[in-house]
Amino acid sequence: MILPVSEAQFFSEFWQQKPLLCPQAFADFRSPITPEELAGLAMESSAESRLVWQRGGAWQQQLGPFNEDDFQREGPWTLLVQRVDQWFPEVSALRKHLPQIPQWRFDDVMVSYATDGAGVGPHFDRYDVFLLQGSGRREWRLGPHCDDNTPQLSENELSLIPPFESEDTFILEPGDVLYVPPGVAHWGIARGSCMTYSLGFRAPSVANLLARRVDRVLECLSDAALLEDGLAATLPTRPGEITAAHIANARDAMHNAIDALDDQLWLGEVVTEINEDSGHAPPPIDTQLMHDALQLHPEHKVAWMERSDHVDLFVDGTHFEIPLSELSYAISLCSGDSCDRTALADKAAGLYEILSDTGALTAHIES
Repeated sequence: MILPVSEAQFFSEFWQQKPLLCPQAFADFRSPITPEELAGLAMESSAESRLVWQRGGAWQQQLGPFNEDDFQREGPWTLLVQRVDQWFPEVSALRKHLPQIPQWRFDDVMVSYATDGAGVGPHFDRYDVFLLQGSGRREWRLGPHCDDNTPQLSENELSLIPPFESEDTFILEPGDVLYVPPGVAHWGIARGSCMTYSLGFRAPSVANLLARRVDRVLECLSDAALLEDGLAATLPTRPGEITAAHIANARDAMHNAIDALDDQLWLGEVVTEINEDSGHAPPPIDTQLMHDALQLHPEHKVAWMERSDHVDLFVDGTHFEIPLSELSYAISLCSGDSCDRTALADKAAGLYEILSDTGALTAHIES
């Protein structure tokens, strides 16, 4: 992916801050899949798909799976399919060309097909997204930053916002990319039939991180550990009064307990957890692993943390340990590269066994 700025400037000035248009970020780009292939996937019961259109000014939504008759409709409409990267290796390979963002932040590639004039309405997302134009042309209107106080329009389970006055408008051609950070209002409208690839990166909520870290501490903290008054007991108070010194003392006690019992594993477990509540099964994984080249399956999330004498490995929310000597193979796989099966099994046996047992390895297919 060709950025119009340096990667360092992108992360310091644009990432999670403001949009960036990247003309011809993928030069001479050709869509890896066709509208017919996307429609075929949307007919599978194990794929997560939906149709969006307007009727009488109101937004409508229908969930898949679909049949061929569902695509024979009048007026503008959009087909959206989630996690297409788990079905098509050529789509999964697109993320290798994005800026160096941690593998565990990546969510999925959603692909949409829209007829002329179609879109999914004005909205904002709570994640970073790179909008890659696959075929045709799409107009993107960008608006203000939004938050929990922004008025919401709930129409047929679509999370929309009222139409906004555009602050910027871009028309994307095949190979163009528009980066949109969390919270920025945007509205895409097809100018002729088109396909768009949405490569999303999610971050865990601070509430989830805090809950996981506190839960871990509570597992280890003895019920016999009591709050000690410390210096607060020596300060004069009025009967029944809670002073700022008491609050500071209690806060320090909690912070000290968290820091003393922090094994630092909670972050890796949280960020690699996968969503199992979608109700949609992933495509089958090749578990025979008899191929010359192996790579991480896009369904799985892997992260690692280097220690002085070992590596903490996290796979789909579970913690493992591997020797330091196997770290280079973990880095290679997390970068999207493939590894020779024989070399991986011989020189990184621990990593190979863990990833094999969890189903996180699959055959590498040239895109």
